[in-house]
Formats: sequence, C-alpha cells, structure tokens
Amino acid sequence: MTVQYVKAVAADYDEVIDLANYVFSAARVPHDFPAILPKLYKREYFTEAVHYLAKEDGKIRAVIGAYPLTMNILGDLLPGRGIGMVSVHPYTRSRGYMRALMEMALEDMRRDGMVFSCLGGQRQRYEYFGYTPAGTRIVFECRKANVRHVLGKDFMPGFSLRLLTAADRELVERIRSFHEAKPARLERDGERFFDIISSWGSKVYAVLEGETFAGYLICNSREDAITELNLGDPARIAELIALFLHNPGRIAQQDRVAVTVHPHETGKLAALTAFAEDYSLSSAYSFNIFNYPRILEVLLKLKARTLALADGAARIRIGGETLGIAVSGGNPSLDSSAGATPPDITLSPLEAAEFFFSPMAPLVFPAVRDNPFLRNLLPLPLFFESADEV
Repeated sequence: MTVQYVKAVAADYDEVIDLANYVFSAARVPHDFPAILPKLYKREYFTEAVHYLAKEDGKIRAVIGAYPLTMNILGDLLPGRGIGMVSVHPYTRSRGYMRALMEMALEDMRRDGMVFSCLGGQRQRYEYFGYTPAGTRIVFECRKANVRHVLGKDFMPGFSLRLLTAADRELVERIRSFHEAKPARLERDGERFFDIISSWGSKVYAVLEGETFAGYLICNSREDAITELNLGDPARIAELIALFLHNPGRIAQQDRVAVTVHPHETGKLAALTAFAEDYSLSSAYSFNIFNYPRILEVLLKLKARTLALADGAARIRIGGETLGIAVSGGNPSLDSSAGATPPDITLSPLEAAEFFFSPMAPLVFPAVRDNPFLRNLLPLPLFFESADEV
C-alpha cells in the first residue's frame, strides 16, 4: 500500500466532499457540507492547496481543511487560518493520518506568517497541536417577561423584521456596511458575504424602521439564539428583542432567546445588562497563537478603547520570547526586545492563551490575581463571531 500526503486540487472536490459527508454523517447527524457551509464548500469556492489529504493507493482516506481568515482590529489586519472538515475514514483510523495532516497544516501556517489559527472540537484532542479554548463570549438570556416589564405590556415596536435571501442584494449590502463599521471583526469576502452570514443554517433578518434600514440580526435555524446583532442605536435593543420574541413567524415559540455579544461591544453589553434575566461567559473559540506580540499589540489597543487602563508594567516570557507590557497615562505599549531582563512570569504558549484571553484568568492565575495592574488589564478582548466559524 502506498500512502501519500498531498494538497487537494480542483479535481479532488467530489471525493473530498463525499468523504467528509460520510464521516460526519456516520458519527453524528446527516451532513451535506455544501448546504451547511456554502461559504467554504460550494464547488465554485473550492480552493486548491487549502485541503490536506492522506491518500492510500490514490484514494482519499483523510482530509483537513485550513481556511484563510483575517481578523480586523481597529484597522490592523491579522492573518489566520481556521481548521475544519477534519475527517478520517472509519476503516483507516489509528494510522496517524490526522496527526500528519495537522502537522503539515501547522508547518505551512508558521511558514506563511499566520498570527493565529482556530477551530472547534474536543479540547484535549487539539491541545496536542497547540489549540486551547480562549477569548470571551457573553450570552444573555432574554425572556418575554423581561421586555414586558421594561417596555410595558402595551408596547408597540417601532421596528419590523424582514427575513432575507441572497436576492435581497440592497439590504445585504447594508448589512455588510454595518459589519465593516465594527471596530473589531472578521473580514468577510463580498462575493460570498451572504453565504458567510447564513452559515450553519442561520437566518438573517434586516431590522427596518418604516422603510429605513436600522440594523440586522442573525439567528440559528431554531430561532432560539441570536448569534449576531448590530443595531444603529444599541439603546433600543430591548425593543428589538421584544419584536423578535413575539414574531408570529418565529419557529421556536419559547418565551426566551439567547443573545451573544463580545467583550468590546460596550453599548450592547450596557443595553442587555439593563433588562436580561441572566448571562453567562464562555470561551469564544479554540485558538493557536503563533505571533503573540502581534495579537497582543492590537488587543491592547482595543482594550484601551473600551476601558480606562491602570498604569503599570510586567515582563512575561512565552516559550523563548520575553515581552514587556506597559501602560502609561492609559496608553498601552508592548516591547518585544525585553529579553535581557528576567521575566516576572513564565508561560508556555498554551498557558499564555488562557492567561491573556480567558475570563477565568484573574481567578485561576495567582500572577494575575495578586497583581493589580494585570487584574485591570486582563483578559484582553479576544472574540470570534459564529458566522465566521469553520
């Protein structure tokens, strides 16, 4: 038997999709990847050299995709790749194919100067490759009773909702403009923008005030979770939630909806905290950080934009690199040449992801808990939006 490790070409499309559909359908529920994630798996979007293949005698037996992503934080662009479609044929497991393909993908990411990589999957399985849960996702539980008490039982919404399709080009373009005005976001290619925001069977609603576009929301297929909400006036979020909960066409007629926001979205956080029943914090996604100086630099700027930072300094060694982090007059800075001075804290790259980005860091790391400067600074607002997951 001859085993080859290669990158896919266009002619491999059908076999790649067939293998992934078979593996995921056998393990979970029926899968049709082009239908579930058209942004990645439509035939016309299939890009050569993105999929890593293990072939036995010419037949594909394992596949991993490493899809380009760009994080835009205050205009700084951070290149990354998202790992998805991890598939090994059931009859060829335990032959090391997944490990070999992951190592190929990681080698290419480091060579190509990626700042980060991300994925979803069982924690320990991927920690062997440098990925760990990080960042902060905040989910509010909003109930009909909450908005009724805040707005009054006779409240009449000033908004209306319109469910969109790809044919609603003008409104989709307005959504794109709202998205691109965010201070922190994942870049979304214009040609496949609607395919991106409707990923995973999501529904996209335009929010209208009369005939005027006022914002949008993206919800899951069951309509019991709003995964992305962007409103021109965040102070009116309660009105929008009331409208959504009482929408007669809504599939899920429960009295509640989960609404996801991110730690730097202070306007939305203030509006939702004022009336939501409860909230929870969780990790945003699983990340592998290749370039800590670069991602820390931009996230420090984002943190300073949303919170008054206390002055102070710390030297932190990550792997073989020591970084000096300082705040003076509320302005953060990062020194990548601080190696000559002994560090205050030493971390592995895996530990560093939790240390810098986890909402648990001030509770579980004594170095943060016992240091007022770091306790004010951390966690940094690493985030990830559901529509961009792979």
